Amino acid sequence: MKKNWTIRKENPKLRDKISKSLGVSPLSAQILINWGIGKETEANLFLNSTLFDLPSPYLMKGMDRAVERIKRAIIDREKIAIYGDYDVDGVTSTALFYTFLKGLGADVVFYNPDRLREGYGVNMEAVRKLAEGGVKLFISGDCGITAVKEVEEAKRLGADFIVTDHHKPPEELPEAVSILNPQLPDCKYPGKAIAGVGVVFNLVVALRRALREDGFFRNGEPNLADYLDLVALGTVADCAPLTDVNRIFVREGMKRMENPKRTGILALKEASSISGAVNTFDLGFKLGPRINASGRLSTAGKAVELFISDDLRSAREIAKALSRENSERQNMEADILSDAVRQIETAPGILNPNSIVIASTGWHPGVIGIVASRIVERYERPAILIAIDGNGIGKGSGRSVEGLNIYSALTECSELFEQFGGHEQAAGLSIKAEKIERFREMFEKAIAGSGHAYEPRLDIDCEVDLSQLTDALLTELGMLEPYGIGNPEPVLAARSVEVVSQRTFKDKHLGLRLRQGNVSLDGIWFNSGEVSTLPGKIDIAFTPEFNKWNGRKDIRLRILDVNL
Repeated sequence: MKKNWTIRKENPKLRDKISKSLGVSPLSAQILINWGIGKETEANLFLNSTLFDLPSPYLMKGMDRAVERIKRAIIDREKIAIYGDYDVDGVTSTALFYTFLKGLGADVVFYNPDRLREGYGVNMEAVRKLAEGGVKLFISGDCGITAVKEVEEAKRLGADFIVTDHHKPPEELPEAVSILNPQLPDCKYPGKAIAGVGVVFNLVVALRRALREDGFFRNGEPNLADYLDLVALGTVADCAPLTDVNRIFVREGMKRMENPKRTGILALKEASSISGAVNTFDLGFKLGPRINASGRLSTAGKAVELFISDDLRSAREIAKALSRENSERQNMEADILSDAVRQIETAPGILNPNSIVIASTGWHPGVIGIVASRIVERYERPAILIAIDGNGIGKGSGRSVEGLNIYSALTECSELFEQFGGHEQAAGLSIKAEKIERFREMFEKAIAGSGHAYEPRLDIDCEVDLSQLTDALLTELGMLEPYGIGNPEPVLAARSVEVVSQRTFKDKHLGLRLRQGNVSLDGIWFNSGEVSTLPGKIDIAFTPEFNKWNGRKDIRLRILDVNL
């Protein structure tokens, strides 16, 4: 589908003011303005923020109570259980807090549920089993905000519960010792969009401070910056916006992953064929999927073991095993995607004008969320895939298009579900097979009635001449990283660019040699779709980047769209 280009309006006066004040190019200054950074102080903080700019963890509601309870558990040698979710955010939350408490000499174990047997969230039977094993304090990671009955059961069994989560709270909250969640309406912590691992990191910062004040550390205290590798990985993999607090977390965490101290990160980089610096693409599409594969296909405990291991040989074996599971997951994904597309293209009533709901008995429920994302990319409308088990219960995962709240749409269909949850762009549900057809109708009606008319749009930060693209400019644009949700890569446009040469490779990518005036540059259009050849002159929308190959570093234009 053709994209509508929207050229952002320039603000020459403010642009020049920020450019002069911060010593950056007018182009960089205009991009900052486009991202809603309209003051010099804001721009300076964006470009130069450090760990010292992080807000106090004690701004988070319930932090003091959580710290005091954990301190007592450490001093009294009570058994503590870290109960984490099975995705990357949950795994990193678990590994971070486990290694921190273990380093303090605490009696601590961890538990991550089996996705297929136990499902999302805190599991009742697991709580009972852990309590029977002597656990006196449960601390959740990236889950627990809906665990009303499970927390009550823990109390009945003589164990306390601290919830750390970042998902939207329901009306009824668990009666825990403390609930740490920046989404609570009366929580004053400013980083509302932090991931679950970010909440855990804040708890660790506050706990270390309290222990320091008590004189706990006699032989030196832990360097919490060493935990930021896990915070960065969990934040990016959970698709949290890379703004404000998250931007600091991820930028500082990636620095520490270039030459990692953590054995598991080193082994995971090796298994992913990553050397040297790590970027957000590596986190989201190379490292993260290997960790997720464990929780999707079996249990996430193996991934936690990777991050808490000090033995390089063992870590390498785990990392290789995770890579094999990821390859298996990719094969499953390809098969499910092929089947889903076949159904969409042939079965009547599935490809609705505003939405897609599709189900099958042959799909693995741990993979359908990824395939739903592929369906959204292909058909450009919200999609929900449902895997039906042998008992006639369907587990569904949904993804949405930009600006359309899929969670709100599902809320209008909630009477049909066994359970559901999620947020604006992604959600999950459980439904009986016989209700799926009715759900397809109600979901389409909810999306159609949302008032959101989705049109593929490409926002252009600035129009440029290719002569403006210098090594110095691209190096400066690197100050705007890390890129991701909420902090997208700059998108530029150039008019009347001559196509000197072009070639298709791997049957889906287009390599170009482009020229404007006296400047010639290479371009690459990944997944160019049906476009196999281009005319002699085109307008291009692109992101400039350094292409490093065989010891050379050249400027390359990553093409996002063209106007013929």
